[in-house]
Amino acid sequence: MKRVWHEYVIDGYNLLNCLFPSNGTRPLEKLRDELEKRLIAFLRVSGNHLMVVYDGKGRFREQASGAPLHIVFTPASKSADQWIVDYVKSLNTKIKMVTIVSSDNELRAGSAAFGARCMKSEEFAELMKGGPAAADRHRKRPDSRSRFSGDKNVGRGELCEKEIESWKKLFQKDGR
Repeated sequence: MKRVWHEYVIDGYNLLNCLFPSNGTRPLEKLRDELEKRLIAFLRVSGNHLMVVYDGKGRFREQASGAPLHIVFTPASKSADQWIVDYVKSLNTKIKMVTIVSSDNELRAGSAAFGARCMKSEEFAELMKGGPAAADRHRKRPDSRSRFSGDKNVGRGELCEKEIESWKKLFQKDGR
């Protein structure tokens, strides 16, 4: 059976903090290297594509373009969260093949509003331990958004009340 291409877009520092909590003793670069080694091991067994997005402190940078592990450092003017939502928005019909990995509720809600599947960093850390079978189980779920929204209508393309209120606040201008 042919595997369906699937991409995980990962909020890099969010997953890094999940895997290495309170690790102030190791330099950030070493922690990123360790995270990327683990992700490469996961993608080798899962066959998925992975994109890791880090908040940048300077110029926009991409590494390993076209490779299964794609690394993005956002420009200083844009957070990783903003970059990920913009990326999901740009995918249009391809979004059903993308899962956003972050424990940030606002990022997941923003990505889910454009149709992407979402999962918490803690779930992805467990998925990495479980290998390809766990990744297949995740992809086969009807709609991952219901895991954090708590609304049964979400799987039918509808937003829950909490998501509607959050979008209203996001798009209100001048306090109206």
